[in-house]
Amino acid sequence: MVLQAAGHDLGIRPHGLQALFGLRLEKGHVIVGMDTDMDTTPRRIHHQWAVKMDKPFFLGKEALERTEALPDSRRLIALTMASPAPLEGSPITVDGEILGHVSTSFASPLLGHSVMLGWLKRGWSPDQPLMDTVMVDGRVATLAQTPFYDVEGTRARR
Repeated sequence: MVLQAAGHDLGIRPHGLQALFGLRLEKGHVIVGMDTDMDTTPRRIHHQWAVKMDKPFFLGKEALERTEALPDSRRLIALTMASPAPLEGSPITVDGEILGHVSTSFASPLLGHSVMLGWLKRGWSPDQPLMDTVMVDGRVATLAQTPFYDVEGTRARR
């Protein structure tokens, strides 16, 4: 209560975990174990920036070096949808073929549409362009880029 009273003029209000999950998804942040699998690599989730391969040693460096040259079509993708957010685990399909699943979804009141992360696990190759739209739960979803909100990061720096 003291914190709430101290931040009253700043508009501080109580929130729950669902709000935190939504905020992190709007920024495109992954939750390890929710948006990742046991064999997820930085390359698969577009986080190569987080690993400094020029370091002399770190746990997992050998495995990353070994797998970097291997073909790998599994990728975490970002999607938007005008309709309500699908359930996590919903299949991602193209032409009726299941290519992956939704790992996280959220109907963003701020953005006015649903945002989600999902895995493409088959039927796609890194040397071909990604499709513009897919079907999720029988509804059209559009490929997007993360972050969904505050792309320049200016809001976080105020």
